[in-house]
Amino acid sequence: MPEATSHRSKPRPTASCLPCRARKVKCNRLTPCATCVARNTPQECKYAAPDTDRQAIAQAELIAGLRSRANQLRDQLYAPIEWGHGRGTSANGASKRREEDQLAELEVVYAALRWGTGATVEEVVRRIRRGEQLGDIAQGVELGMGMGMESSRLGDEVVVLD
Repeated sequence: MPEATSHRSKPRPTASCLPCRARKVKCNRLTPCATCVARNTPQECKYAAPDTDRQAIAQAELIAGLRSRANQLRDQLYAPIEWGHGRGTSANGASKRREEDQLAELEVVYAALRWGTGATVEEVVRRIRRGEQLGDIAQGVELGMGMGMESSRLGDEVVVLD
């Protein structure tokens, strides 16, 4: 029976500065780090790992962050397509209709900002700053929001001149 060999992984290099490691606190790995600066001891901020190792560690963390962000963006990109499949419609058709709906909502909000009264513009801007969905704002504009929006202007088409 062959002897089992123990497979030891290489220990991860230490990236935190010596004072942060001693205090067991988070280190942002700058020179001097934010923790040492906050404690008013930037002169004590020293690292055991050479600069080249620290740069490699920082680059690995940056790459991991970029991969995470790319995955997040990929998920957002494909979310409307998956939503379209769930409703039993063609993904392209559902996505196209959603884009058309968003464009129509944007045109309604644009018209309110362009031709609305001062009160209308203030209300629309307030709702945008609150982070309300564009569809909700457009629906409020279409219903007049009680803001003095001229209904005859609301039905006008927005024409973009080249």
